[in-house]
Amino acid sequence: MNAALNSVIYPVSFLFVLSLIVIIHELGHFVAARLCGVKVEAFSFGFGRVLWQRTDKHGTAWQISLWPLGGYVKMLGDADASSATPDEEKIKKLSEEDKKHAFYFQNVWKKLFIIVAGPAMNYVLAIVLLTGFFSIYGVLVVPPVVSSVMENSAAQKAGIQVNDRFLRINGNEISDFTALRRFVQLDSTLDIVVERDGKEVALQAHLSHETGGAKLGVVSNAKIGDFKKVSIAQAFVQALKDTWDMTVDTTIILKRIITRQRSAEDMRGPLGIAEASGDAFREGFESFLLFIVQVSVGVGFVNLLPIPVLDGGNIIIYSIEAVIRRPLSEKAQTFAVWIGLIFLVGLMILTSWNDISRIFQRMFG
Repeated sequence: MNAALNSVIYPVSFLFVLSLIVIIHELGHFVAARLCGVKVEAFSFGFGRVLWQRTDKHGTAWQISLWPLGGYVKMLGDADASSATPDEEKIKKLSEEDKKHAFYFQNVWKKLFIIVAGPAMNYVLAIVLLTGFFSIYGVLVVPPVVSSVMENSAAQKAGIQVNDRFLRINGNEISDFTALRRFVQLDSTLDIVVERDGKEVALQAHLSHETGGAKLGVVSNAKIGDFKKVSIAQAFVQALKDTWDMTVDTTIILKRIITRQRSAEDMRGPLGIAEASGDAFREGFESFLLFIVQVSVGVGFVNLLPIPVLDGGNIIIYSIEAVIRRPLSEKAQTFAVWIGLIFLVGLMILTSWNDISRIFQRMFG
């Protein structure tokens, strides 16, 4: 029964998270396009064969497609749903009036606004969800004191003991247990200073990696009283801070992977995200909500990377266009798109291999 339930929970939770995040992302592009007077030909929930369609008064076809793996927005003049390349044949046939509403003919600042709006909406979603979470539950404040140490963990091997209070990790002050968890995810080797019996003790931990994440192996029992009630304004400020911290941490991790200071084995692909979404769902509503926040920030961040095909690549292209005051040649843009596709395919292969290896190890030890 457990296995049967898991076979439903993991794919359904993954599809829900993926669809929500992608639809919100595309909604950003859609709203920005409408504000700029650009016609959106289609807003699709899912990909593939269209199962249902309704066209609104603005000429946008709202549709539900066969494969529920997110969605896309297709603007007038686009060759495909990515808006990365124009439909040359269609553009030539547009009237002067239609050209005013085609993405291809907009000035560079409108193009940039429309492109940036997608990742921005992912950040907006994360901030809204976190603000709601903190307003309802409060902000968790747990002293960084060890209540138990897991057997054969990195913490036990480093000599960490019950009642140790974390003071610093790699030179960073540790004020609460949340900060401790954050720094555990940033480095594989931790230079730790704890307070023990009124004295500072220096230790070093080499982290183990389980199910794609770094594990130190210490526990601090959070209680209901550890949640500090805050106002909506305070919740909003905390949400901004946490979203910023997630972005900074992701940047640091990515930099260390690129410079080989950290293993690329920690990178998750679709299977890994599906695994994590199912785990979060099983842990309860709060855990699942916070997982959605993390994925939303991650999708927003990745889309801002300067990789052709992604929004960040288009931002670079249109920024160059703004500087040189003319579009890049079609040959240059096509070359950039191919480089981006090759990179993304390679990344997909790498992360999928990581996912399969980790899941296999999890299932069979």
